[in-house]
Amino acid sequence: MPKPVEIWQDNVLTLARYEMTEAEKNILYMVVAKVRKEDPLTKMYQVSVKEMAALTGSDEFKFDTYKKATEKLVGRVFQTVLPSGNLLQATFFASAEYKIGTGIIELELSQKVRPFYVDLNQRFTKVQLVAAISLNSAYAKRIYELLCMYKNMPNKTFRHNLNELKDMLGITDPKTGDDSYPTWTKFEKRVLEVATKEINGATDITFTYKPVYGDRPGRGRKPVVEVEFEVFYQAKPEAAPLSGLHERLIKQFRLRVDQADAVLATHSTETINRQLYDIQTKAADGKVKNVGSYTAKVFGLETKRKEK
Repeated sequence: MPKPVEIWQDNVLTLARYEMTEAEKNILYMVVAKVRKEDPLTKMYQVSVKEMAALTGSDEFKFDTYKKATEKLVGRVFQTVLPSGNLLQATFFASAEYKIGTGIIELELSQKVRPFYVDLNQRFTKVQLVAAISLNSAYAKRIYELLCMYKNMPNKTFRHNLNELKDMLGITDPKTGDDSYPTWTKFEKRVLEVATKEINGATDITFTYKPVYGDRPGRGRKPVVEVEFEVFYQAKPEAAPLSGLHERLIKQFRLRVDQADAVLATHSTETINRQLYDIQTKAADGKVKNVGSYTAKVFGLETKRKEK
């Protein structure tokens, strides 16, 4: 089993306030995985769109999606407070160039950001590349990074102020103060429940959370002021980046990891590909509403569960 590819970044970036799409975050992950301390300041980093598609389990190269993503990355400003107390506003990338006919994007890392990936002391976050890039939700990616800060600490239970968590995730507008999910119910459903579903069982981390209520005079519902997280970490090797069929079953056809393992163990590659093509065709025609459930049914996973 190949050694997991790990990404290291200063906690300053983990806790920074910024908003990113899934594609933007994946491009950033791919570059960060290539950064080395000995690299010259002028080094350009190349990202293969084909490799990125393989890692995400997609057959589509999505050039238009990546072009929009790099356009935003070059101009998107993030904000964070440095250990010195200074406020830093910077972009992650200074430029992006598409190499015609090669499927390669060449990116120039911002000089203000580069030290956060190479000049690390004790304040760093370590995440696994395949785990991070496989998460669909941009919120799940950021929460995974936050949880990774605590996975090697003796005390893996921590609390995070709800408003600060929303700021970190880009849910509140820094200019207007508008909140995309103003109620706890909406925030829990759209952010925390999605992150739980994606992170637990699919990465090296599982976690639980619960709301912490504040005081309110008189009667009425008390407001949620903090979220308490508990992290459970078990080091495990990542799947090989090019295990395409296994990745497709999980990412494109929405099976759990254990379900994908069962399909590969009981069916030939030819049979699996033939069935997946049929499922994909029916989904494109609108005949399949829940791809994950239908795929599980086609391969007899639901039937086997009932028999047990």
